[in-house]
Parts: sequence; structure tokens; C-alpha cells
Amino acid sequence: MANKREAHNHLYKCLGQVISMRRKRLKLTQDELAAESGVNRAFISNIEQGRRNPSIGAVASIAKGLRTRVSKMMAKCEECQLVKKEDVSPEEEEESA
Repeated sequence: MANKREAHNHLYKCLGQVISMRRKRLKLTQDELAAESGVNRAFISNIEQGRRNPSIGAVASIAKGLRTRVSKMMAKCEECQLVKKEDVSPEEEEESA
């Protein structure tokens, strides 16, 4: 169960990073993204920092504000997940199993 929780937490952190990178690439402030997406600025900040886990509805609203699709954001998260898995040595994987 802990491995599943850890994987989900990592996924949410990756999502926060994806949102932050896209927002910065578009040169948007968190306030501007909040206005574009209808999602509270403090909530966006917490998502980007990995402190809060957004619902799929919130992710869809943020994606709209970032002028992208949820599927593209999730694909970026999958890339992040793969990198994490490659960073773990086989010994570490056995220990966590």
C-alpha cells in the first residue's frame, strides 16, 4: 500500500512541476493563471509545490488556462514517472517491495 501511495504522491509532484513549467513558459504569473483557469491562486501554488492534490476537474480547468490539454499534461507526468523508475536501482526496488 505504501508503494502505491508513494507512486501517487510522486505523480502529483510531477503534475505540479508540469503546471509550473508550462505556466512559466507562457510567462504567466500564478495570479494570471488563476484568472484564466478559475482556480484559486493559493491552490495553484500548493499544487505546484506538491502540497495539494487536484481533482480531475481542477486539472482540466488549469489545462484550459495553460492553453493545453489534460492528456498532454499527463503525458509529461508519465515521462517524469519513467525517469523516477529509472533512477531507482534494482536493489532499491527489491527493498521497497
